[in-house]
Amino acid sequence: MSLLNIASKTAAILASGTSLYDIHTLGVREANIKRESNYANDFIAQNLGASKLNYPSEKHNAMKQWIMDFKYPLQLSEIWNTVSGYVVGAAKGVVHNFATLGFSAVALFAKKDGWKKFGVIGLGLSVAWDFIKNSTNLFERTDYLRK
Repeated sequence: MSLLNIASKTAAILASGTSLYDIHTLGVREANIKRESNYANDFIAQNLGASKLNYPSEKHNAMKQWIMDFKYPLQLSEIWNTVSGYVVGAAKGVVHNFATLGFSAVALFAKKDGWKKFGVIGLGLSVAWDFIKNSTNLFERTDYLRK
């Protein structure tokens, strides 16, 4: 095995691993946000509806309380919101890490040395760009208070 082969595979595996970890954490974060915000919205809607009685009646109050205590539809919506939130967050992560994953795939699976070099150089530039853009905030707007 040549040094280029070892270096390209190592760099590709490390970059892919960090990208997949980033995609997973974005998915988990988005899933939690969507689940919690929709749970709060559902809870408020159910409580507002349950707090209104057409006329004061213990029977109707007991029925509405039973509906409030029946949590299965709310749990199903929590599962749906968690899954859909994870998919949306992971998709955002894939879009954000697209170049890194693409160059990693080229560096990892290329058979010819020219393509391996292209993948490693592209991977290095992609990671450097990501570091500069997201760590230094050089390209962020800083004149928020100026008009």
